[in-house]
Amino acid sequence: MRRAFTSVQLRTILEENHHPFLVVEHNPMLYERARDMAGRIAQTMKEASREATILIYAPLLDRHLEAMAEFADRIFCFYDMQGSELRQHRSISEELASQTTWEAFS
Repeated sequence: MRRAFTSVQLRTILEENHHPFLVVEHNPMLYERARDMAGRIAQTMKEASREATILIYAPLLDRHLEAMAEFADRIFCFYDMQGSELRQHRSISEELASQTTWEAFS
């Protein structure tokens, strides 16, 4: 497992990937400082997906993920219906503040 704390680190991980299946946890904070990076990351994911299946985990759909989705060949979305109804009444900042991330394993 490798963690990316910047969008540049995420691109490096994608470019160095040699595994047939890659799981990426989407973190919208990676793109706040460099707004054009979502498109660059998406392009790098598209290149990496030629040799690997890439699964992106995201607790909610944000503008960065929407921009990245434009480069995808296929998109599958799974929603928690009760959770999605609750999200309609919460602000994005509340949603990000309550975001949970996967634990790091070594």
